[in-house]
Amino acid sequence: MKEYIARDPKTGKPLRSGRKRRHGVDLAYKPGDGPWDAIPLNEVIPLAKGKTDLISVSWRDNERLMRQSDGIRALPRIRGSNQGLAHEALDGALNSLDPRHRVAGLESLPYCALQQSSTLFDHLHELLEDVDRSVQKAAQKCLIISAPVFPSATEETLRRELRVGDQLRRKSAFEALKQVADAWPEVAELHIDELIREEDGEIRGLAASLLSRLTRHKSATLWDLIGWCLEDESVTVRRHAARALVPLAEHAPKITQIALEIALFDVDEKVRSSALKASKKLDPNSFRMQRLILDGTRHSDRNVRISCIKMLPVIMVDAEVRIHATELRPQETDKEIIQLLENLMIDESLEGTEAEKNAFLAPAEKAPVDENSLATPPPSQTPVSEPEKRTISTRPDPSRRPTQDEIFYGEEFDEEADDFI
Repeated sequence: MKEYIARDPKTGKPLRSGRKRRHGVDLAYKPGDGPWDAIPLNEVIPLAKGKTDLISVSWRDNERLMRQSDGIRALPRIRGSNQGLAHEALDGALNSLDPRHRVAGLESLPYCALQQSSTLFDHLHELLEDVDRSVQKAAQKCLIISAPVFPSATEETLRRELRVGDQLRRKSAFEALKQVADAWPEVAELHIDELIREEDGEIRGLAASLLSRLTRHKSATLWDLIGWCLEDESVTVRRHAARALVPLAEHAPKITQIALEIALFDVDEKVRSSALKASKKLDPNSFRMQRLILDGTRHSDRNVRISCIKMLPVIMVDAEVRIHATELRPQETDKEIIQLLENLMIDESLEGTEAEKNAFLAPAEKAPVDENSLATPPPSQTPVSEPEKRTISTRPDPSRRPTQDEIFYGEEFDEEADDFI
């Protein structure tokens, strides 16, 4: 059955949204192509069991001779009532003395296990410790493909391989755990919870490196794991845990604020640097972040002090910033930070440039005229003649109190004609 693809009705192009999907798990459902795909179905089981020596097939316009190992690789094509026979043939291949047959059986195991998985993963558990190096590599590749599809069946095998002394086997096991973290985050959290309790610091560091892949999964177990790793004695573990705070800030900001109280004051510079990156993704106006910023202005690390001092104008008004900068200035010895504090201490309304001072003294904007107000009637649009202007000018202003002369002499009083004035 083909995979459904949503398409735009106008353009016909596939619709894409969000991040690209991972295809690690899909490999367990899609065996690789090869000339064994040209073997007729009725010839696959006899060839895989060794009852047929050779079969000639045509593959991409070339004649190819198929042997028993090719028949074993073709076993995932068997469906229906013949699945039991295919499983029997695969079981025999995994127990074969020929390493080529064991390798071919491991390549078919993830796909045949989808139909019938009994005893197949027991063979995988044993073949990971095979004496032949090629068989070991094939078993490690098989574990990486099978673990995200069969997390329960491979749990004990993965638990052993994660702690093995061989570096190559351990590396492939952690690669398998990485695939499990993408498909089954709850299962990965259980493995990491056990691994960070190991005495080997390298194992704890490899386990902590997977925490950032789980941050999208909102889980209280994950939050506890990050908090425990931030307090680990190994600096490598703390660095990996601090890197997980950056993506965690997008999905769980309140939990990140609690973790920053530990990471910002770590003795390692790289841990503090990762914590600073995470703090820039959080809201600085929250109470916990304001307290962290104020504490960070007195931190021993100059980078933390600079970052927190630059955040002061965001969480405080200008007057509070000047007061706090004045308190920090006497105890500061770094020249760059001193210059930064002195710039914050300047009151632009008193000590700024002329343009800055004038900005504080600029007049208020002119208020719009209210047409319905009686105190300020709208101006007349019709022209007024000279006689009318004289008549209007001689009328008393209703808003002005009359003088004693105007009361005594009446409206005919003229100040210019009065000899006493």
